[in-house]
Amino acid sequence: MPKLIEQIDHFRVGYVLPPRKIQAFMNESFINYAKERGIEFVPINVSKPLTEQGPFDCILHKTYGDQWNLNLENFLNNNPNATVIDRPSAIQRLHNRISMLEPVTQLNIPRLGVPNQLLVQDSESLKSIRIKDGSLYLPQVENASELTFPVIAKPLTADGTTKAHSMSIVFDLEGLTNKLELEPPMVLQQFVNHGGTIFKVYVVGEYVTCVKRRSLPDISNNKVSDSGGAVKFSRISSGVVGIDDEEKIKMPETKFLDDVAKGLRLALGLHLFNFDMIKDDKSDGYLVIDINYFPGYEKLPNYESVMINFFLDIKKSKDDKKLEVDETLV
Repeated sequence: MPKLIEQIDHFRVGYVLPPRKIQAFMNESFINYAKERGIEFVPINVSKPLTEQGPFDCILHKTYGDQWNLNLENFLNNNPNATVIDRPSAIQRLHNRISMLEPVTQLNIPRLGVPNQLLVQDSESLKSIRIKDGSLYLPQVENASELTFPVIAKPLTADGTTKAHSMSIVFDLEGLTNKLELEPPMVLQQFVNHGGTIFKVYVVGEYVTCVKRRSLPDISNNKVSDSGGAVKFSRISSGVVGIDDEEKIKMPETKFLDDVAKGLRLALGLHLFNFDMIKDDKSDGYLVIDINYFPGYEKLPNYESVMINFFLDIKKSKDDKKLEVDETLV
């Protein structure tokens, strides 16, 4: 009689992540904690077909490229019940600073919007920008959004690289056409005074949390006229908000944050992302300025339990569906 092997009901998650994220996120304590809760994380060898690895109940990834996408597609064709966090086509949308914000404008949530933006495709377009009726004017673009200085110049591509974070705040036409180090394609985004505070909203499935960070300081009209040129910077958020600012800048209402997060989760088709949001000093509204896939969750308190609960929810959903199928066969 063959020896019975004890079956462990582990939910196996194959993962492929950049080395820095593996070091920060997929550390030993996190992996051990996951095992205690029935979640087993297994590294994936990207040089081998996924169909030769596993089995996997779920794939967690933050890697890009046609070869990987094809590997993933072949795996799903052979494992239709597996879950992928997240689909490459959905992630790809966030690599473009124009397409990433389009869903925000379609949510129809009161007091929510995005800054005016202008896409500059090439150097010739950049050189042809003029001031018309006080606003930036690009002859090649019909119905362009109204932009006034200062503006933030950002690379069109947002793929998490150092280059993608190379930005400048531009104060005048001279700075835009002659002093800007960034080259097209680029996005010019309206700078909006926002109390020097940015809200970083982290989404993990249905879990939502918000933290405040320091941002670019407000700019007066006098400073715009006195500064001139363009000033380079890397990341907008820089440091935790101090106690004085904590009292001055209030956190957005929980329901508002939940509504925006849910709307974006459904519109983007993503489970793991965060969005950067500011409060317009001239109104009671909020503006989403950036959306990032699979951000640094390890910076959040208790990120281990948040992430494991997320995977346990996926496991429960799959178990419930299997139970429904089994019941129909009875």
